[in-house]
Amino acid sequence: MNRITKRGLLAGAGAALVANTFARASLAAQADACPSDVKFGGDAKVRTQRLYADGRFGQVHFTISQPEAPTTKTPLVCMHTSPNSGVEFKIFQKVMARDRVVLCPDTPGFGSSDAPPKAPTIPDYSGAIADALRKLGYGPQKKVDLLGTHTGAMVGADMAVTQPDLVRKVIISSIVYFEDEKARAEMKARTTGPTPILTDAELVPNAFRSSVINGQKDVSPERRLEVFGERMRAGYNSYWGPDAVFAYDLAPTLKKIGQPTLMLVVRDTLSANTRLAAKLPPHVTVIDIENRTRMTSWDLEPDLVACEVASFLDKA
Repeated sequence: MNRITKRGLLAGAGAALVANTFARASLAAQADACPSDVKFGGDAKVRTQRLYADGRFGQVHFTISQPEAPTTKTPLVCMHTSPNSGVEFKIFQKVMARDRVVLCPDTPGFGSSDAPPKAPTIPDYSGAIADALRKLGYGPQKKVDLLGTHTGAMVGADMAVTQPDLVRKVIISSIVYFEDEKARAEMKARTTGPTPILTDAELVPNAFRSSVINGQKDVSPERRLEVFGERMRAGYNSYWGPDAVFAYDLAPTLKKIGQPTLMLVVRDTLSANTRLAAKLPPHVTVIDIENRTRMTSWDLEPDLVACEVASFLDKA
């Protein structure tokens, strides 16, 4: 058995047991899946360009990577954490694009995308990106696959349900799903609401020291600086994404996803949450590689993650 599916596994199990069963079984299944030292990108030649497309709040910025050789595989759209931008996937994107088009949009108000006039909701984000994708020619005759992490995971789930004619398959990683209301309230208190960026002269220097100077040592200082810059670009409205996350009723949406869905568990602060959420989508596959990845796996294990993503997407 190479993958763990929902059918036959959930009956009679409690939520915690289900999550643990998924984790143990999925890890065991990796032995004959993608090896940790896989070189998925290989020597494939990939070209990357930027473009804009109109959405309901103005223009949406995309970074698009694609192989130089023609491809017939379904394009993959990757949606980022907030506050951040499509730059979050920069390294993974080029590896993943060895044999398919990979589009990384900046959600409205982040990166180079125009901001909404007021704080948006998760449906606002998903609708704006769907608008832009349709402007680029995607739709019922040319669907896309979706991959999202953190805020982007919710955006992807919402788009799958509200724009089913646009979406073929869905990949959800590191999603903010809680059944413990106390734990949810604690994370909400830490991550939402305006930051005193206009009045606290130490906020940006402290963030720089934490993220760049004392940041994750496995990631190069140049890359840490690049991601820090993207986080700062949202400015005063950087809290809009996290606020939208905690205002969204996620569980009903996950239960309505009609497309094949992969819950991808990587090493992250939301690994356990992703396992817990895995019982909700009707057509779910779980791949758990937490023990074979590091924090920031999109940067540090891009070949392994791309291989696992491709194995799901390419399965008939």
